[in-house]
Amino acid sequence: MKKRTVLWAALAAGVFLLVQGCAYQNDLPYLTQEETREYEPEQPKEPEKETEPEMPSGTEQDTEQITEVSELYYSYHCLDGTQKKIYLEILDALANMKKDAPLSTMDKSGVDLIFACVMNDHPELFYVEGYQYTEYTLGNVTTGVTFSGTYSMNREEAEQAKIAIEQKIAECFGQVPLNEDEYSTVKYLYEWLIDSTEYDKTAENNQNICSVFLQGRSVCQGYAKAMQYMLQKAGMQCLLVTGFTNGERHGWNLVRVNGEYYYLDPTWGDASYASGNTADNRTEGVPSINYDYFLVTTDEITRTHSLEKVVELPLCTAAEDNYYVREGLYFDSYDEARLALVLGSEAAKSAGYVTLKCSSDSYPAMVQSLIDEQKIFDFIDRQGGSIAYTSNETLRTISFWNLSDSSHTEIS
Repeated sequence: MKKRTVLWAALAAGVFLLVQGCAYQNDLPYLTQEETREYEPEQPKEPEKETEPEMPSGTEQDTEQITEVSELYYSYHCLDGTQKKIYLEILDALANMKKDAPLSTMDKSGVDLIFACVMNDHPELFYVEGYQYTEYTLGNVTTGVTFSGTYSMNREEAEQAKIAIEQKIAECFGQVPLNEDEYSTVKYLYEWLIDSTEYDKTAENNQNICSVFLQGRSVCQGYAKAMQYMLQKAGMQCLLVTGFTNGERHGWNLVRVNGEYYYLDPTWGDASYASGNTADNRTEGVPSINYDYFLVTTDEITRTHSLEKVVELPLCTAAEDNYYVREGLYFDSYDEARLALVLGSEAAKSAGYVTLKCSSDSYPAMVQSLIDEQKIFDFIDRQGGSIAYTSNETLRTISFWNLSDSSHTEIS
């Protein structure tokens, strides 16, 4: 995936993104437990069919159907009517920390999928560790199924954590560009998340949003849930997506931006992840934020990420709000006039680096000209100094840094 070659003393390749897995705390993200009880007439545990479960805030129900739930919750809208009803029963039980909440199903086999849908939709359930269900039988006949969440905190602790999280969110949203188009909102929150968080496998609560908002240290699951939590607060649909990278479990996001779906991986955008988990290991001059996985297509994400489809996921094909397209850094041909404008811009000089994204046709020509033939120096006069670069053939990006007039360190 990476190309690392020393061309000469003044132009050298550097490491920009260390591709590695991001292991969950457990092989399975959530813990489940099963219990079977015989029906006892003197102390009936069987849920009464006439009793309807209390609905969570923001939902309504009549005797025939459940009204629509906000479009923020992607997984919910992928379920059929029966599954949606159970989803809301589970959500209500978890939101209110209920025990032995009756479910409107006698089939326990579908509970795990619906529980996963609830958790993938609702990052605010940060205190949930798993669940247990109880099956009630009369002879060999199932007469009822009840649901109980398992929690890392009691009700009071969860409420205190929620208050602290909301205070942190208020600080963030004080400057979020909510009145601009959705791309600007996602970009701001993505950058805020990465600037505020260090990748740390030892962080407490690293499977939920507490690690990000309360400790500023997390792993992929925490990053992705925090990104989802903020985007939902901004009124944007966002889903936690799970799968594998390099054989290890990983979590990232699916987000709808300006009416189109894209994938977003905030963990792989953080240099503290790429540099081996500590800011001290970062290569000098390399930007702290990487945009290679910022609003990308299904084709691009599946080159490095293997998707687990808890529910059916959309085919993401739009590119209008990809970072490189929006920022004028995408090249569909080798264009020296545009290269001169981009590489010589005040933004590139001020940042000290620039990353270019190429089409499949233009990428070989860009590498051949800028790197192999060292024409990068036709656009940037280093006066005997060095320029570091890295190229990512998988995503067809090329990064150059040490572009400013300030002191630099040669990378070999």
